Parts: sequence; C-alpha cells; structure tokens
Amino acid sequence: MKIAALQLSTFKKESEIERYIQRACTEKVKIVLLGEYLLNPFFKTLENSNKTELLKLIKDEGDKVLKISTKYPITIIAPLLEVVGVKIYKSIAIINKGKAIYYKAQRLMPYEHWNEVKFFANSIPKNIKLPYTFSVGGFKFGVLFGYELHFDEFWLKFKQENVDCVLLSSASTFDSSLRWRSIIKMRAFLNNCYILRANRVGQYEDDFTNTMWNFYGDSLFVDPSGEVIDCLGDREELLIASLNKKSLNEIKECWKFR
Repeated sequence: MKIAALQLSTFKKESEIERYIQRACTEKVKIVLLGEYLLNPFFKTLENSNKTELLKLIKDEGDKVLKISTKYPITIIAPLLEVVGVKIYKSIAIINKGKAIYYKAQRLMPYEHWNEVKFFANSIPKNIKLPYTFSVGGFKFGVLFGYELHFDEFWLKFKQENVDCVLLSSASTFDSSLRWRSIIKMRAFLNNCYILRANRVGQYEDDFTNTMWNFYGDSLFVDPSGEVIDCLGDREELLIASLNKKSLNEIKECWKFR
C-alpha cells in the first residue's frame, strides 16, 4: 500500500495543491499527509492578524481542501485551523470525499517565542486520550502533531491500539533536524511501527526580533526497525512510500515490543 507526504511552503494556491494530489492518485497513493501551517498562515502571522479577517480566511482555506477531496479517491490528512463560534482550535482534519473528521491537538507549544497554548482554544487534558485512528488497506493509522511527538503517553496509546503507521505533521525550524530524526527513528523502533513525517519548507521573517525562521523540510519515512527508508530535501516535493504487511509482522515478531 502506498502513502505520501506532501512537503510545501505555506499558503499554496488551490491549483498547486491539486496538482500534487493528482500525481499521488496516478501513483495509486491511498493517503497523503501535509505538514503544519500549510493551508493556513504560519503561527506568528496568526498572532498579528485581525480576528474577523482571520476567521473568514480559515473557513475559506478549509473549504478549498474539502472541495479538492471530492474529486479524488484519496484520504487527505491536513492540519487545519478549526473555528467554532469565535474560537480557533489547532486541529488535524482527516478528509475523504468532501467530509472531514477533526482531531484537536492535546499538547501545544507554551514557549515565549511560540505560544500556541495562549493563542488557541484547545483544552489541555491532564490525561492524554488516544488521537484519531482509522484503517485503510489492512493497516491501522494514527495522526499526531509534531510537538506531540515528544510525549510518551501518545506512543503508549498507539502501542496499545496496535497502530501500524503514525502520520506525523510538523513545522520544524531552526537547527533541529538531527534531533527530530533521532526521536522519530527511536519512536518507530520502540513501537515497531512506520512513521511518515511531513515537514514544511520556506522562511518566515520575524520583523519584531529581526529573526529568520528557516523551515528545512526533511520529510521522511521510517520503517518499524527505525531505519530511514526515504527522505526529502529542502524544496517542495512529494514523498511516496510503501507499507509492507509481511515486513511489519516480521519485525514485530522479531523484537516483540508489541
């Protein structure tokens, strides 16, 4: 079974995203994963946006990807901001045939330079719940945000639910690529599961601090033994990966972590 990670810079035109979806369908891909802050502006831009204009923008961008999904036999996993009344939630949309199910992030970044906890309306539960899971082609998938990668509780839930592949959306920046690779490989090995990570590329210039945020890409596909099977560079690309049930079962039986 084939899945794909779409590595883009922020705010692409509808036609550009659709072109990649068309290519994925041609390659018989069943699931395509997008990185964080692609269909909506980057977080630092959100912080300084007019609330009324922002709410309209979020709805319009969500409608675009829902419209695209009606045309193709593929499931799109897309981090999307979700609006309920005047509240904004950080969510991942699992989209198929024009309909979406949303997973709201349970852990948000609390840092001074990137304070999602303060901005978004997501509740932060004391006890983490299992993120959204679903099955396609005989494989069980789970979705997760990049920051949530760091919390053991999510991975215990995935192991208990026998999740075969975790779809990880991120917006990693600065000089963190080696650390991210190490953590993803470790998580894949200890859970004996595939991990497909979609990161974004491009830059954001912070006028207040005169800081350039470089999003380095490195979207990657890691197998259940913790090996990087394929990865992308620092440009817009589509990574297509294959899941193998026989290989997955052999690795699970070998290490017996699950």
